[in-house]
Amino acid sequence: MLVARPLIGKMTDRIGAKIVVMIAIVITFMGTLPFLWFSQTTSYWFMAIILFIRGIGVGGVTIPIMTDSYTGLSKDQIPQASIATRIIQNIGGAFGSALLATIVANQMSNMEPSLAHLTSAYHAAFLVASALTLVMFIPSLFLTNKVTRKAKMVTMNKSS
Repeated sequence: MLVARPLIGKMTDRIGAKIVVMIAIVITFMGTLPFLWFSQTTSYWFMAIILFIRGIGVGGVTIPIMTDSYTGLSKDQIPQASIATRIIQNIGGAFGSALLATIVANQMSNMEPSLAHLTSAYHAAFLVASALTLVMFIPSLFLTNKVTRKAKMVTMNKSS
C-alpha cells in the first residue's frame, strides 16, 4: 500500500475514484486468487510477491474511497465524516477477519487437524474473499468519475 499510495493519490485527483478503484479491484482479485492454489510447498518468495501485488490493489481501493467520502461535504461535516469512515473501516476489517476465520474454523470442524486439511480450509476462505472482492465492483459504480464529468463539461461548452 505504501508503494502505491503516491501514484494512487495523483490518479484519484486527476481521474476520480471510480476508475482507480475498479482497476484496483482487479489487482486485488489477481492478488487474492493465487491463494486458492497455495500449498505447503509454495515458495515464501512467491507468497511475498503475491501479497505485495494484493497490497497495491487494496491500497488502490481504500485510498480513493476514503478521499471520495469527503466529496461534496461542507467544512463542518468533515470531522463527522472522518469519524464515520474510521468506524466503518474498523468494523469492516473486524467483520471480514471474523468471517474468514469462521469459514476456516467451520471447514476444520469435522476434519482431523492436519496441515493438508488446514490448507484446504484456507482455500475455502480465500474463495469467499475472492468472490467478495468481485462484489466490490457494485458500490464502485457510484464513486466519482472526473473523466466523464470533464467530457460533459467540454460537450456543454461546445454546445453553448
